[in-house]
Amino acid sequence: MATPSSPTKSDADASSEVEVGRRALTLASQAIQNAALNLGHSFGEAVSVLAEAEGNVVVTGVGKSAHIAAKIAATLNSTGTRSLFLHAGEALHGDVGAVDAEDVILCLSKSGSSNEVIQLLPALTGRGCRIVAVTSRRDSPLGRVADVMLDINVSEEACPLDLAPTTSTSLQLAIGDALAMALMTRSDFQTNDFAKNHPAGVLGKTLTWTLAQLVDPERRPAVTENADMPTVLKSMSEGRYGATLVWRSEKEAQVAGIVTDGDLRRAMAKGGIESLRAGDLATSTPKILPPTTRATEAAKWMQSQSISQVIVMQNNTYLGMVHIHDCLREGLI
Repeated sequence: MATPSSPTKSDADASSEVEVGRRALTLASQAIQNAALNLGHSFGEAVSVLAEAEGNVVVTGVGKSAHIAAKIAATLNSTGTRSLFLHAGEALHGDVGAVDAEDVILCLSKSGSSNEVIQLLPALTGRGCRIVAVTSRRDSPLGRVADVMLDINVSEEACPLDLAPTTSTSLQLAIGDALAMALMTRSDFQTNDFAKNHPAGVLGKTLTWTLAQLVDPERRPAVTENADMPTVLKSMSEGRYGATLVWRSEKEAQVAGIVTDGDLRRAMAKGGIESLRAGDLATSTPKILPPTTRATEAAKWMQSQSISQVIVMQNNTYLGMVHIHDCLREGLI
């Protein structure tokens, strides 16, 4: 009888690595949870100071804190709070010239005693800037000069040596996000405001694209209601929307309906379609939308109605069609 093989060294190593990873995530989550439970008056004060900045919120730090500061500045900018990232080291060599008295400083430093931060503080206070400190030590040089301090003291870092900033930087990032969300709420920042700051990428498309960006004016399948089946099929094939618009024969530019693949299948299930005309098959109440319709809204409507395309018209002018696959292709669904 075969006996189970003993765990290999690699199995043990993998198990140990999983435990290290789990510990890192647990420490980070516990630190964030503790911060949430203890969040109090100082957080509200910090939000008020940042919101009252007549200039920029200048986010600064050095080392790992600088990387977190850059991300916080980016989040603030995208959510309606004008922000500027300032590397504390580079600031000492001229970049502090970008700061003036109307700015508020959001300074990140676990110890509050980094050499670059200590050297930078007189240049900031000398300009009359208010300072919000994100640090673990109130008695540090940064803690002592700050107008408001947010505590990021953690019991231990995830680093096995308790040296590399890990848990503390996770907490810094979470506090930065919390500040950004509070400022966003205070300023009543809405979806349309967000869209103005995110014109590119899938997010930008989702927020800003209309049917005008999706419709192809060179593909406008259409037939009259008296068109025979070969003409209907040719129009649908060339249009590649799985449908064709149907005009009224006696009234130019008046929509009689739409013929779709589904209409053809249902008609074929009942018998031959050779003798039918476009008007016999057309759905007389097609969905017609203006080109200004948000593409995501049109896509949601198509999904809710289990249809695949909409007609796009403006001032009775047929601009074309948009298929739900066009929305999928652009990542709008």
